[in-house]
Amino acid sequence: MLLRLLVSACFILGSFWSVAQTTDSSYAAKLAAPGVQMIRVDGKYNVWTQKIGQGHIKLLLLHGGPGNTHEYFENFPEHLAKEGVEIYYYDQLNSYHSDKTEDKDVWNIPRFVEEVEQVRRGLGLENFYLLGHSWGGMLALEYAAKYPQHLKGLITSDIGYKATVFNKHRYQLYANIIRRHAAKEGKTVVGLDTMGLKTLSTFITPAVQAEFRQLHMMRLTPEPATFTRSQAHIIRKYAGYILPTMVAWDFSDRLTSITIPTLVIGSTYDFVPTEDIAYMQRHIPNCQKYICPEGSHYAMWDDPQHYFPALIKFLKKTERKG
Repeated sequence: MLLRLLVSACFILGSFWSVAQTTDSSYAAKLAAPGVQMIRVDGKYNVWTQKIGQGHIKLLLLHGGPGNTHEYFENFPEHLAKEGVEIYYYDQLNSYHSDKTEDKDVWNIPRFVEEVEQVRRGLGLENFYLLGHSWGGMLALEYAAKYPQHLKGLITSDIGYKATVFNKHRYQLYANIIRRHAAKEGKTVVGLDTMGLKTLSTFITPAVQAEFRQLHMMRLTPEPATFTRSQAHIIRKYAGYILPTMVAWDFSDRLTSITIPTLVIGSTYDFVPTEDIAYMQRHIPNCQKYICPEGSHYAMWDDPQHYFPALIKFLKKTERKG
């Protein structure tokens, strides 16, 4: 029963739950683009990667989801290339540009950590920076806990340290929107479950979903075309397999194990509360935090004027310290 409720709430957890069934004109271009390298993982799957630019600072990016793509990182080069940052995109297994499998056993966090390690080896990265956004931030923390020897620095973007904490905040934001919409219709909604597992999904209308998206996910109107394309390519077909693990994820007891230089980025309007970011900064030993004042969950798009200077400052400071 609980699993069924979790899966029914998938669109709440992911916010964008489109399913890419076919490829579009960008797919072939991506596979043939300069710097693309397909890397073998688990001995039988190929995942898509791409090197962008050249520089002494190596940065591997982990996208959200699971099931999103690297595409929403495509504005990184315009901000980072001139700073000597060499960027590595990567679509995780079962994402748009990588192989797909019906094997349910791939859907666990330890396997994804090993996938990142196989990608690192395939790309020949050492002494590099790892940036993970949303689910990618969870994965980045897990990777840094197991393989710190390969990392020069860690950046988490718009993710907390404990799923039950940031999801409760997310569901409360949904509940607030639901109540506002009900009030406009002269109705009162009572008994909303702010953990979102039972009652919220009943009230998530397209209008509620659209308001949540604009307030807490992407505040730019209209959305940038690159971002919209990335959202159209999200694959959530397999999300239910890992969802129970994700909603129970808790890294709080391991924060002190992250000893490499770390930057935790949050955003004022994100569904991950800024208190989570402050908590991480206090408990990760060598950690800085930055809150994007105008940003939401995709602050690299709706608050780039703050997001990228904070990232660049961290990279340069870490480089100076050697």
